[in-house]
Amino acid sequence: MVPQTFSKIIENGAIYVDKTEYICSLLAEKAQSSYFFSRPRRFGKSLLISTLKSVFQGEKELFKGLYIYDKIAWESFPVIHLSMTDTGFEQVGLKKALQNACEKIAQSHGFTLKYEKSPLRELLEGLHEKYQKQVVILIDEYDKPITHGLEAKDSSEAEMNRDILKNFYSGLKDADKYIRFLFITGIAKFTKVSIFSELNHLIDITLDKRFATLCGYTQAELLHYFPQGIQRLADENGLTKDECLAKVKDWYNGFSWDGKHFVYNPFSTLLLLNSTQFENYWFASGTPTFLVKMLNADFQYILTNMKAKSSDFDIFDLRNLSVKSLLLQTGYLTIKEKKEDKIYIVGFPNKEVQESFNEMLLGDYFHKAPGDAGITIYDIKEAFFANDLPQVMRIIQTLFADVPYHLYEKKDAQGNIKEVGENFFHASIYLIFNTLGVKIASEVALPPYSPQIGGNKGGGRIDAVVETNEHIYIFEFKKNQKPLTAINQMKKKNYAEKYALHNKTIHLIGVSFSLEKR
Repeated sequence: MVPQTFSKIIENGAIYVDKTEYICSLLAEKAQSSYFFSRPRRFGKSLLISTLKSVFQGEKELFKGLYIYDKIAWESFPVIHLSMTDTGFEQVGLKKALQNACEKIAQSHGFTLKYEKSPLRELLEGLHEKYQKQVVILIDEYDKPITHGLEAKDSSEAEMNRDILKNFYSGLKDADKYIRFLFITGIAKFTKVSIFSELNHLIDITLDKRFATLCGYTQAELLHYFPQGIQRLADENGLTKDECLAKVKDWYNGFSWDGKHFVYNPFSTLLLLNSTQFENYWFASGTPTFLVKMLNADFQYILTNMKAKSSDFDIFDLRNLSVKSLLLQTGYLTIKEKKEDKIYIVGFPNKEVQESFNEMLLGDYFHKAPGDAGITIYDIKEAFFANDLPQVMRIIQTLFADVPYHLYEKKDAQGNIKEVGENFFHASIYLIFNTLGVKIASEVALPPYSPQIGGNKGGGRIDAVVETNEHIYIFEFKKNQKPLTAINQMKKKNYAEKYALHNKTIHLIGVSFSLEKR
């Protein structure tokens, strides 16, 4: 991988995708000099911070040939650059790690901290006094100590680290006269941390359409900066250039924060061009285990495109985490379309994320290693393409036999145990089908009126539809009922009519789930 600091990329003659026009836009906002910017892990946030650092240190010659080179008045400022990932808080504790990081910066500028105030405030004032200039503050992955704490069995470590960060960042309150520019990045926006409640001028540009492509590669950037890599990738895989670009887009494009502009995951794209192999790169680099555990009973959140509000990009309560918020902020879901003000349609960004996440979730849910879950899914897919429905159902039944018994029960608000509903099994089956890589639809709306069923109103929804090159399989799910009940319902409402013009063999499949037999 190319070193992810701006100066090393330039000095080594590596490719830098020019994002400095956006930096110019940030600097042009004279009244707004404090920003928060959220993007998923491995999405170029650290490189952005490094680029900002070189800008404010006045390293003009590094930017020769880039957009910003002759667009600003170059000036050097003292810079506080903190990367929470590099503080070593896991070993020495967060409070001590923050003190050490501030002390190290102070010593590099020839003074030491007295700890009469918060270390960040004392460092800020010390630099301002020494250089008689306002100070630039760049904080990368500010929320790493919180998300690290979420990997524990309870939320106590995350809450403790959140409170330490709250006190640490409170040193920036009422410090505008000392600050030239403040830029904070992270994966998640924890709204109860003081940087969001006490800094009145901190502007969240996460969903700002002007900065939708600040991180990640646009289609135009991919074509402009990597033509040789694309051609090599096509040649190695026996594809035409157009075929290759379509496959790359299917695998790694699709991330959006405004529903209009879509970008490629830079981490996966660079590894793809280096290895020329279409693989799971970003997902395999580290999926939070706490997120998978949270989803093993609530994965209906990710089964179909759904609506989200802008507030879903905030996390309010560590003891009652929102699955939707976590999926959006960590990049497993992304904005597909903006419907109206602050309302979005969200879904999986691309094939890499969708297939990998479903396989990981499936493995955890059915107690299989991810690799074994992938093999099982391959077997089901092969059975579908061979039109061997009995084999499909045998494999699925084997999967359900491995589900722990307690997952078949849920508790109501009073703590009383009740059986899971039909949607539990429906969601489970859909997760399996959705991982197949075949055309799958869930909750498909039926026409409201159909003359073929005696003039009665039709309506309703088809539980699931799987489509291969030659066959269409229409599923209706029931719990503790005879499969014939489901078949009769599909016939009565003429489910097959919706697919009559597809010129494929249509199969009506009634599936009954037995709690007794599991």
